[in-house]
Amino acid sequence: MDTPPPAALATAGPALHWRPPAGAAGPDDEVCSMWIRKNRLDRLLGRRLPLPTQVISNEEFHPLPQTADQRQVEALLLAMADDYGRRLGLSRRDFLRSSGGLAAAFLAMNRVYGDSFDVSPDEALDPSAFSERWPKDQFIVDIQTHHVKDSIDGPLAFRRMTGKLGLNPVLAEVAPGKDDLHRANYIREIFFDSDTVMAMISGAVIGTREHFALPVEDMVGTRNTVNAAAGSQRMLSHGLGDPTLPNALEDAEYQVKELGIDGWKFYTGNPTSPWRLDDEAVAYPFLEKSRELGIRNISAHKGLPLPGRGPKGKPKYWYWLPEDMTAAAKDFPDLNFIVYHSGMRHMVASLPPGKSGIGENGYIPWTTDLCRTVAADPALDNVYAELGTVFAFSVVTHPEIAGHLLGQLLQSFGAERILWGTDCIWWGSPQWLIEAFRRFQIPEQLQERHGYPPLTDADREKIFGLNAARLYGIDVGAQRQAISGDRLSEAKAAWRENGGRRSNTAYGWVAA
Repeated sequence: MDTPPPAALATAGPALHWRPPAGAAGPDDEVCSMWIRKNRLDRLLGRRLPLPTQVISNEEFHPLPQTADQRQVEALLLAMADDYGRRLGLSRRDFLRSSGGLAAAFLAMNRVYGDSFDVSPDEALDPSAFSERWPKDQFIVDIQTHHVKDSIDGPLAFRRMTGKLGLNPVLAEVAPGKDDLHRANYIREIFFDSDTVMAMISGAVIGTREHFALPVEDMVGTRNTVNAAAGSQRMLSHGLGDPTLPNALEDAEYQVKELGIDGWKFYTGNPTSPWRLDDEAVAYPFLEKSRELGIRNISAHKGLPLPGRGPKGKPKYWYWLPEDMTAAAKDFPDLNFIVYHSGMRHMVASLPPGKSGIGENGYIPWTTDLCRTVAADPALDNVYAELGTVFAFSVVTHPEIAGHLLGQLLQSFGAERILWGTDCIWWGSPQWLIEAFRRFQIPEQLQERHGYPPLTDADREKIFGLNAARLYGIDVGAQRQAISGDRLSEAKAAWRENGGRRSNTAYGWVAA
């Protein structure tokens, strides 16, 4: 049964704000009017799927309603789980937690969207068929991962702003429930439940420092804790850069010299003090200081804007546009500029069955513009695109969107300047994303129509981790050897031998 009974809703607690799911009885305007934690919705419905069948938000953006195609994928997957589970003597829940459940999810997506994922029915029934498909030693470096500080249960600054801005007013009034967004569960989801071998802990300068979901000291603490426990380097840490601070340069020196950060993360659209990377008075002194301190990798959240307004005479989302990164990149050719979320402006709000929401010309707001700028100027070879959230969104919304996204990035940046990031743990363990990227191919009709290159195995290896290793000075051969015998690998092997399996839990918000 997909809709919980009234009794379940009555006892769900104050953090649940239920509206009928799409297809259930109730006014259409109520279907997407509230948010609910994905893991809470799954508990109510009595199932956890191996990959999301709707977009998940970390509160930075409005979670989108489930599309008709996504509902069809979900229904097919549940039917397959019952069928294959019976054949294997497994319950639906146990089958969905197995490798066969993930294979079935890709089979269901191929049925609905057309063949975009390399998967066979044998993989749903035979774990060895699943495990034998892929290399065991891929060097996967996730450069966008998150958890929150122990003193909070969720990203409170996001919660306050989304409530005040009207995205979901209820969030401003409801205390978050106890969620698994802290360090211990982060380690499990990233390193035990996935094939990720190294990760960057990231954060966001949103609001004032006391409202940060994860202060830089805690970020560095996670890096140091994991590396010490593993006995090898498994983690890197961003620093949180804010050039608008009165003591910005002193703070930069503190983060580099005292904390030993590995690169900067900027949030130029911070509603309390927005700025741009091409502002020579505000940003350039900070970039010059970074160069002096030896920090060469400059990452910034671009696209996926919070509501707001730009300065007089400028576009509404002036501070979120990725164009400032290309301008700064030309003035600082010895620094690397990493455009997080590939600068994508927004995600498709609603889709009729069978439609991707992308026009015949393949235009993706802001991302296509960024790609055109980079392709037109060979001097911008120090600009990189990161895939966090936008690959997840596009691949579960309509594979054609993912095809345009990856096709345009490959055409303009090349496989050498695309970086793997997931934005997990909001999307749960990144394993489903890893499997999706391993299996995904740009649809042939898009390759023919737009001249997109195919996504090759060599491309995947670069994007998964070799590119990040090059940027952050990681010796891949030495790291492979160190990681294979470190304490984290030993603990992961023991956990799996004792029956450890993926939780299939996602921790962000979905529209209900």
